[in-house]
Amino acid sequence: MKPPSPYVDGARTGSGPPLRVENPADLSTVAELPTAEPADFERAVHAARRAFDPWAATPASDRAAAVLHFLDALEARRELLEDTIVAETGALVGSARTLHVSGAIAQARDAVRLHASMPAEEHNPVPLDALVSGGRVAASVLTWDPLGVVAAIPAYNVPLFLALWKVVPALLAGNTVVLRPSPLAPLAVLAAGDAADEAGFPPGVVNVLAEEGSAGAELLTTMPQVDAVSFTGSAAVGAAITAQAAPTHKRVMLELGGKSAAIYLPGAVDRAATGISIVMRAMAGQGCALQTRVLVPEHLKKQVLDEAAAAVAALRLGDPRDPATEVGPLISAAQVRRCTDHVAAARAHGGRVVTGGEARPDLGGHYFAPTVVDLVDTANPLAQEETFGPVVSVIGYRDADHAVALANDTVYGLSGAVYGPADEALALARRVRSGTVFVNGGYIGAFASSGGRRHSGDGRERGREGIRAYQQAKHVTAVSA
Repeated sequence: MKPPSPYVDGARTGSGPPLRVENPADLSTVAELPTAEPADFERAVHAARRAFDPWAATPASDRAAAVLHFLDALEARRELLEDTIVAETGALVGSARTLHVSGAIAQARDAVRLHASMPAEEHNPVPLDALVSGGRVAASVLTWDPLGVVAAIPAYNVPLFLALWKVVPALLAGNTVVLRPSPLAPLAVLAAGDAADEAGFPPGVVNVLAEEGSAGAELLTTMPQVDAVSFTGSAAVGAAITAQAAPTHKRVMLELGGKSAAIYLPGAVDRAATGISIVMRAMAGQGCALQTRVLVPEHLKKQVLDEAAAAVAALRLGDPRDPATEVGPLISAAQVRRCTDHVAAARAHGGRVVTGGEARPDLGGHYFAPTVVDLVDTANPLAQEETFGPVVSVIGYRDADHAVALANDTVYGLSGAVYGPADEALALARRVRSGTVFVNGGYIGAFASSGGRRHSGDGRERGREGIRAYQQAKHVTAVSA
C-alpha cells in the first residue's frame, strides 16, 4: 500500500525518518511511511490556532455537514481501512469490518445526531427577585464555548475507532484538532487526513501527524497554544501527560488502563466460560475495559475453571486474515514479554495456570496462548496490574459483599459487569466503583458515555458528557436597570 504522510494545514508533509509499521501476525513490513519532525507538530499547532476562530464562528449546522462529508469520505475507503487495520494491528478480519471501521463510522454519525439534539444554550434559573448590581435579573443563560485547539492521541488497539471518538465531538463543538496516532498503528488514522481534505475542511482545522518516538506528542502536551489533550493509553503515560500539561492549565481527558471485574452470581456461572472466551477474542485481550478478573462463588470455582479451560483451549489462535481464527496476535514483541512476565509473576505468588500461559513464536508472529489463571485472592499481582493480553484470572468469593470488595480492590475503575438475576445484579452494580458497569450485558454507543476513575483516567467519552467535554460552560447574566 502507498503509505500516507502527515497532513498539516491542508497539505501533505513529513520530513522525518521513515517509520516501519510491522504486521504483528507474520512480522512482515506493512509500510514505511514518512514521519513528522517536532517542527511539523509546531506548524500543525499554529495552523490549528489560526483556523480556530473562523471554525468556531461557523454555524453548528455547517460544521456538522462538514463532519458528515468527512465520514462519507472514510466510508468510501472502508475496504482499504479494513485491510489496513488487520495488517497493522492484527485485528480479526470480521472485527475490522464490524467494529474498527463500519462500527466506528456509524457511532460517529450517531454523535452528529446527538450533538444536533443538544441545546446551544439553556435557561439557568436564579431567584428572580434577587438584586444584582442594583437591578433585577433579566436573563440567566448557560452557554457552551469550544475549548480551542485539541490534541487527540488515541491508542493502537482500535485506532480509527478511538480517533473518531475524539475528533468528531471536538469538531462538532467548534474546536480544531491535531491528531497524533500511535506509532504502532498509524496507517488507518493517517488516512483520516485524506478524508479531511476531501471533506473540504478549511486548512488547519484537522491535522494528522505520525512520528516514531514521542517528541511531537510531548510538544502537544506542553505548547501553550494547545488548549486540551485527549489521550487513550496506559496509566503511566497518562500521569506523564497530566504533569506536562499542568503548567499551561490545559484540560486533560484521559481514558487509561483497567483491571475490570466480572461478578457472576450463583445462578449465572454457566455464562462465565463464554465471558472469558469473549475477552480472549476481543483484540486478543488488548482492551482496557475488558473484564480480565472473573469473580465466582468459591464453591462453584472448580466448575468454572474446568469449563473455562475447555472453552479457551478450543479457541483457534492464528492468522487474523483467516475467518476461522478466533484469537489473533498481540501488537508487539514487548506485549508478548509483558504477558509472559505477568503469568510468571502470578505463578511465583501462588497462581495456578489452568490453560495456556506461554508465548507461541511457532506461529510466526507476536502470539500468546489464551490463558486462564486460578488465583486465591486479589493480592496476586496478576489481579492488580493491567496485562493487556489474553490472560484472565478467576477468583472465588464467599458472598455478595465479598464479591464487591474484591471487585473494588484495585487502583483502576474503568469498567465492570455483574451477571445474575436483574434486581440483585443491579444492586451490586451500583456498589462497584467503576465508570461503566454492565448488568447481564451492556450498550456501547454514541448515546452513552464511558470513562474511568482513579488510575483509569478522568473525563468521559461519547454521550452528552463526551461532547460537553470539548466545550466550556459560560454563564451569561443580564440585569434590568
